[in-house]
Amino acid sequence: MVAHTSSQTTPWTLVEANDKRYARIKVLKTYCEALEKVLD
Repeated sequence: MVAHTSSQTTPWTLVEANDKRYARIKVLKTYCEALEKVLD
């Protein structure tokens, strides 16, 4: 499913985590990196 729906403009990011804190940090870092790419 991920391979069929992910694209360059709307990529999927899989968060591999059993720890909520780790997962939230990973999501925030991924979001910030994507935002920095768009703003540059």
